[in-house]
Amino acid sequence: MKKTGFLLLLCLCLILPLGTGAMTLDLEDGTELPVARYEAEGERLLIWLPSEHGVLAGHHQQAEFLQARGVEVWLPDPFSAYFLPNTPSSLDRIPDALIAWLIDAAREETGKQVFVFGNDRAAPWVLSGLREWQLQEPDREGLGGVVLMSPYLHTGIPEDDRPAEFQPITRGTNLPVYLIQPVLSPQYPLLKAMAERLAEGGSQVYVRTLPRLRDRFFFRGNTLEAEDAFKPQFAVELDTALRLLNGLESRRAAVDLPGEARTATPTRQDRRLEPWRGNPEPPSLVLPDLDGKTHDLADYQGTVVLINFWASWCPPCVHEMPSMQRLEDSFEGRPFTILAVNLGEDEATVLPFLERISVDFTILMDPAGQALRNWNVLAYPTSYVIDRQGRISHALFGAIEWMDPEVIAVFEDLMQEAPVRE
Repeated sequence: MKKTGFLLLLCLCLILPLGTGAMTLDLEDGTELPVARYEAEGERLLIWLPSEHGVLAGHHQQAEFLQARGVEVWLPDPFSAYFLPNTPSSLDRIPDALIAWLIDAAREETGKQVFVFGNDRAAPWVLSGLREWQLQEPDREGLGGVVLMSPYLHTGIPEDDRPAEFQPITRGTNLPVYLIQPVLSPQYPLLKAMAERLAEGGSQVYVRTLPRLRDRFFFRGNTLEAEDAFKPQFAVELDTALRLLNGLESRRAAVDLPGEARTATPTRQDRRLEPWRGNPEPPSLVLPDLDGKTHDLADYQGTVVLINFWASWCPPCVHEMPSMQRLEDSFEGRPFTILAVNLGEDEATVLPFLERISVDFTILMDPAGQALRNWNVLAYPTSYVIDRQGRISHALFGAIEWMDPEVIAVFEDLMQEAPVRE
């Protein structure tokens, strides 16, 4: 087996959970990489790579669950190793080669079949690192495949109405992929297209959806009841994924990729209500409200309309709704209205939620997610502003304070425009 030039230094770490060892890998570039190791007697080893949120208590909890099932887990902390903050942009500064070093270290230390887990905005880095491992020695054995959860593989929020574009590495992956996707996620509508792009490079792609769950449920603080109940079961899902991948052929040469494998990691830049640069003609929007009355966007010509796509399980959506209510109240009696489109929830969920946050603007129900697809919604919340002539004038991907003077000025200008088409 190829020697990669690092040493394994093992030590005890009292701050880690019982049954956990702390390792330091001295990497070829001189970096000392801390790794929390959960040893197990089985023949499978999972390298769980952190996303932009870093290594949190939920990661250690899942590692303990997997350890109990005989799966050894390594939790590396590259953010600490390279003195980087836990942000999406930091992922661009961590070498792809780190993943190859980790795989070789795990094989050299244990001789076990290695699998890799990645989620969220770390997915392009994870896939690029696996490709780096393939390029070094195409005939090496020991890598069983990759588990991806809610992978953020598109190139960011579109500035117009074009379909989502995917990072080149999505098509440049040919290792076996087990794709796990919570349904309550902005990534869920992209699932079919994402799986198709992954398969284009030659990957065998298996898809598992998790109903009633959100992204990052295993470590986020504001968990839903269903998410808390599922946390122990998640280790079972991962164990099943590894067993399935273990039976597939993963020893293969990397796909030829012209140019860079991945672009800069998409980040959440300062959000502002920006002029719309796409097709100004809005897609159809015909949906019922909570009383069963049908609303057609075409009937609102002459009124400035704020269309907001939201869900009760989306914290930014919840945060901005009171300011949306204040915005509508401030424009009472003027040509302005809000149509807030709920994404896929039922009335039994929506009605108690609205009572708690005390808003009374129009709520439209989209249980099948058709409006979400028609409007190419890739993030929650997403908002569009329709002018008095029925055209899309502004858009926003994310949450803001709607009573900001700059935002109010946008609506004031739009309400003063002529209400008919020229």
